[in-house]
Amino acid sequence: MIYFPMPTEGPAAHGNAKAEVAKLARAASGGVISSADASVALGVSRRAGARRLAALTAAGWLTRLRRGYYLVVPLEAASGRATTVEDPWLLAAVMFEPCYIGGWSAAEHWGLTEQLFRSTFVATAANIRARSLTYLGATFKLVRVKADRVRNLTSIWRGASRVLVSGKERTLVDGAIDPSWLGGFRHLQDVFTAFTESGDAIELLRELKHSGTGAGAKRIGYLTEQHWPEANGLRDGAHAMRSTGVIKLDPAVRRRGSMNSRWGLWVNTSPHARRHGAGAPGTA
Repeated sequence: MIYFPMPTEGPAAHGNAKAEVAKLARAASGGVISSADASVALGVSRRAGARRLAALTAAGWLTRLRRGYYLVVPLEAASGRATTVEDPWLLAAVMFEPCYIGGWSAAEHWGLTEQLFRSTFVATAANIRARSLTYLGATFKLVRVKADRVRNLTSIWRGASRVLVSGKERTLVDGAIDPSWLGGFRHLQDVFTAFTESGDAIELLRELKHSGTGAGAKRIGYLTEQHWPEANGLRDGAHAMRSTGVIKLDPAVRRRGSMNSRWGLWVNTSPHARRHGAGAPGTA
């Protein structure tokens, strides 16, 4: 929770500040605005905009989140009233651009998991120094990715703004490449079996070929054999994408386990039993 003091400017300055804040609020996304966008909204140079942002922050109209990013205090906010971020996804889209919501947060959004996570998972191509950050009571789990991974994503509405999020298939492929994105291999299995109940194997194979890796193909193929044996095309397509070498099925487990030469995997964890009633819509 962030508590904002009432602005302390005189009447005339107060009126000018309110007009400026109103312009900034209209240009903000989820209440957050960058210094570059603020300068455009105010119709001034970057240097003049920086001075105005500093003055408005000192007067209590804005809250500086980090360098170059500000939260616009609602005009109706009263002294002592708690103000929090409107939507963590909108905050992430501005603060960590270019980025997308992925991992466990995307899995929750698409109904692939019933597990609740306290943090929002963000894959970003921005230059970040920390893996976990908290702003306005919202915690973000951050992973650095190359810029070309922030493409071919689903765009959804969150309030009046659009946010990029990995689709069901992309969420699974990302998790197969690095199971920690979904909270670990055990949770990757749960997400995969949930996908088999309503997902499309053809689309999953297409996404695997587009944005997957050899390691991701190994885990997807192995899981397909265990949980979706009807999806022969997905299994065979993943098998054709295997990389050389042997990797751990669960990279978080130290022991190697038994060798699965078909998939080039050290099976170092026991797979869950297949869910009853798992179907195969769009079976490849």
